[in-house]
Amino acid sequence: MSTHQITPTDEHLPPLELPPGALDASHPDYENTTGSDPPEIEPIEHRIRLDIIEAGGLLSHDTHAPTPLARQYIQRTLVDTYESEHRFFPSYDRLDDFLDEAPAFLTGELEPHYRELEQIRADRRKWYTELIPKNLDTIQGTADSLLPLHANTFHGVVIVDGNTDPIGYADGHDLDVDDVIREAQLDNHILPSEYGITLPAPLLVGEFASGSTYAFLPWSDAVVCGCPYKQTNKWAVMCKHELAAASCLATAHEGDVDAKYVLPIDVGVDIPQRARRFVSPTVAATHTSRKQR
Repeated sequence: MSTHQITPTDEHLPPLELPPGALDASHPDYENTTGSDPPEIEPIEHRIRLDIIEAGGLLSHDTHAPTPLARQYIQRTLVDTYESEHRFFPSYDRLDDFLDEAPAFLTGELEPHYRELEQIRADRRKWYTELIPKNLDTIQGTADSLLPLHANTFHGVVIVDGNTDPIGYADGHDLDVDDVIREAQLDNHILPSEYGITLPAPLLVGEFASGSTYAFLPWSDAVVCGCPYKQTNKWAVMCKHELAAASCLATAHEGDVDAKYVLPIDVGVDIPQRARRFVSPTVAATHTSRKQR
């Protein structure tokens, strides 16, 4: 498997070597194999992150408003994205009549495939209309453990494997020992090396007010939280830690694109921006947050 290497500006840090699945889908080396690779960050996930940022956050809002602005943006995005996927499915408005018109053998050959496509489309609709709103309701309801937002720290670190002594590595590379962490020390459900990230690696770790410590894993042209909720619920577009990250970015200076879409380093070493990218630049350039019609 080929890797994509990014050299940090800090010469004391190792390169960030990423697998093909961490690249933008338009990159010629991008590759994501369903069933063996971690699921890609879908376009809707990038768009929801962007909607929360553009709305000024979602963890704190006017309690008198019936629906937070971010959720209004997200609802419009869900509808628009679902409708945009219609082109991927043939129209079967008269499927039964259509099959009745075909010879019996051909009907028998075609019907299972048509029914399977109908089920896929129904599952997709359920995801956009039921599961994603439920996911967001759930994490909003549990996010109090991450407040106030300033109590969460984004730590730039070097992640090393279990055979590497953090103290020896820090001394040998002129780094503070607090900025070198064995991946086994993380609370991640899936570790960086399991995502195909070569160790040692300069990565961003969220040290959250809830007491958990999770590395953000570069994937699909952004980063994904390694927490159990996000990694075990494949239908979930966001966890409360990503919600907190988006809400933190919502307070960034409007004129600073990097501050708006790239997570900050509160403490630690100067890891590459790619290890902190929260929204794909492609999505940021093409998505506009809007209220429902």
